[in-house]
Amino acid sequence: AGEFRLLFTVLIIKENNLFYLGKLRNYIIFSNLYSKGIMRENLAEFKEALHYLFLAISMNPKSLKCYKALARINRKNKQFGYSIDFYTKAIEIYPRNAELYAMRADLYRHIKEYEDAIENYDKAIQLDYSNVDYYIMRSQIKYYTGDIQGAINDLTAAISWKKNDYKLYSQRAFYKLEKKNLKGAIDDYTEALKYKKDSCHIVSMKSCVEKLYSENIN
Repeated sequence: AGEFRLLFTVLIIKENNLFYLGKLRNYIIFSNLYSKGIMRENLAEFKEALHYLFLAISMNPKSLKCYKALARINRKNKQFGYSIDFYTKAIEIYPRNAELYAMRADLYRHIKEYEDAIENYDKAIQLDYSNVDYYIMRSQIKYYTGDIQGAINDLTAAISWKKNDYKLYSQRAFYKLEKKNLKGAIDDYTEALKYKKDSCHIVSMKSCVEKLYSENIN
């Protein structure tokens, strides 16, 4: 009985070793294919890059970095529909990944599908509400589509997370000028100068707006 148990234990260990060796072998092959794909991408050899990455993802269908690379390469190759499809497939596997929604949103923005872009930034912000970049990008799209107040609101949210960024105040001031809110713009330029005192542009803009505001009051 003791010999049988020993033989059984040896067989289990051997089987486990073979299993892990097989996984290690597959990982090495996958990594090699992925690396070749990225190398070809860096050489702008997109067809060859896609070939290696398709082989890589066939070995690891849940590889997030493969889906990102496939989406990125198709975008570089101006195959925007395919790029969106790969982001969508990645989102199906990783539905809580805010970055994927943001990447797909940026692609929609690039092809001027603004409604879809905003919808994807909405989801990205829902999943990662402290990411300032998402608010900034969504504010730009809202401005393009005429929702200036929405753009202001997004920058206000961004400022709540990054209070010392003079660019955010300066950009919000510009949006407020579009709404003819001169006093609000002056306030934002004043805040911007707290963090960027040597900005000739902001000083000049504040001076011009203050002059306009004074003329309107008088």
